[in-house]
Amino acid sequence: MSRLCCSDFRQFMDPYLDGEFDVRERAEFDAHLAICGDCRRHYEERAWFQQSLRPVLAKPVPMPPDARVRLRAKLAMATKPSGLKLWIRRLAIPVPLLAAACAVFLVVTPLAGFAPWVTDAVDQHRLTLPVEVPSSMADDVDAWFEGKLPFRVESPRFDENVHLLGGRLSRIGGTAGYRSAAYIIYGVGRHKLSVIAFENRDLDLNGGRSRVIQGKDVEFYERNGYLVALYNRGPVAYAVTSDLPEEEFVSILKSAL
Repeated sequence: MSRLCCSDFRQFMDPYLDGEFDVRERAEFDAHLAICGDCRRHYEERAWFQQSLRPVLAKPVPMPPDARVRLRAKLAMATKPSGLKLWIRRLAIPVPLLAAACAVFLVVTPLAGFAPWVTDAVDQHRLTLPVEVPSSMADDVDAWFEGKLPFRVESPRFDENVHLLGGRLSRIGGTAGYRSAAYIIYGVGRHKLSVIAFENRDLDLNGGRSRVIQGKDVEFYERNGYLVALYNRGPVAYAVTSDLPEEEFVSILKSAL
């Protein structure tokens, strides 16, 4: 029987923490958490982070419907129906014993978690953060950032269906620690689209799913139902986040590349 893999566990870890899963879905994730020490460490760190972040959340953010469809598809591939009872029954084994047994009989290849900047991009997108420069004019927003950041910000110019709302100063994480960033917010109908611009120096920005859009390499990452598209413009990286369907998201990106 196939097991839920680490990347799937981490992709949907936030709704798992928030208790949005039904009994069957939670059983799958509980079982993976019991046997994977690497994911358990990520889970504990994430739980601590959510607990500290919860007081500043304006309201609970439910899993987008498209994300639940993708989750069910992942679970369908990860678990065969005939083996479901055996998979759930493993939960009756105490976690330390199960972990020890896996250490003896299984070779677990640790998978790297999401890069800190991917997590930051999604976390900030989910928050309702006030803008410091409310403007629908990209030139005005770019001018406001001048002198406040060690790089030049060029707010993406999307098509007429994407409306600029403003920007604010922010920061984003990486292997070299946190660094200053520009956070720019757009509206797309009822959806939100956010952009974080930051220096790409000394950051490993590979590892996503690559697509070539308008002749430019774009890396795609998915976390908790949100897509993050990353592209570089000289020394500056632009991480664009939204819960839009991918092809609609790509169409919007084309207008800015």
